[in-house]
Amino acid sequence: MSSAGFTVAAAPQFNFRATVLSHGWLMLPPFRWDADSETLSYLLQTGSGDIQRLKMSQAAGGVRVGLPDCEQLRPALHAECRAAVKRIFSLDWDLSAFYQAMRAHEGYEWLEAERRGRILVCPSLWEDLAKVLLTTNCSWSQTINMTSQLCQLGAPHPAIPGWCAFPAPQRVADLSLDDLSEAVRAGYRRAYLHEMAQRIAKGDIDLERWHALDSDALFKAAKSLKGFGDYAAGTVARMLGHFDRIAIDTACHAMFAARYNDGVKGSEADIKAHYAQFGRWQGLVMWMDIMRHNSS
Repeated sequence: MSSAGFTVAAAPQFNFRATVLSHGWLMLPPFRWDADSETLSYLLQTGSGDIQRLKMSQAAGGVRVGLPDCEQLRPALHAECRAAVKRIFSLDWDLSAFYQAMRAHEGYEWLEAERRGRILVCPSLWEDLAKVLLTTNCSWSQTINMTSQLCQLGAPHPAIPGWCAFPAPQRVADLSLDDLSEAVRAGYRRAYLHEMAQRIAKGDIDLERWHALDSDALFKAAKSLKGFGDYAAGTVARMLGHFDRIAIDTACHAMFAARYNDGVKGSEADIKAHYAQFGRWQGLVMWMDIMRHNSS
């Protein structure tokens, strides 16, 4: 079978590999990262219910997208897959002002030189919200386990055992809390996840509107969700391109101690004071510092 494919154009600032490695999401299903071929795959359930593998790799001027399960790329599917890829790689972000601002800060030349600044996210805000919730008050290994269990509730790939698309809000909402608790060992988070899915499925929360909110309104909307404190709400804001606040967690504390505080854990006030110098970019600078520290 000959498969379909297309290329999504990106700005000259774009660095495919750096964006893939910009977030731990690449370790969470339904993403799969092949480091040898530098190919990022994602299992997408389309609006019509089809299951499509997106195989994404570096292309001249953008991202090459292969669809191994698609023989004929119809316009509606093409548009949906293209939109998913653009969001996954934050391709709509213009980092020109970010790079210009960072030229005034010694020691951050690597950001522009290496074309850093984009963040890997999910095709849907619902999926990002669910995954952020599953990062709260737990280890990263627990996040991987909980997300893997949640993803098993999604539609499976017909030929690849164990690979499932991320479940839609309606799928999670239709489960009883007991059934969800049995499927996903998420502790207290399961009730928050269930309620969030129900509110989204009913239309009580319109996530499409969140994309148009300013930073303060978005932060407030995220904090209105059960289980979302300053860290989780700040993380959501960053993933939607708002960087004027920082989201402090254990990874941030570890990075700050190692890079800026002689190995001693700093207070939240210390961390906020350090990153305040970067103004509206402080959240992005902090995240890039964390990613650089984790890769060193």
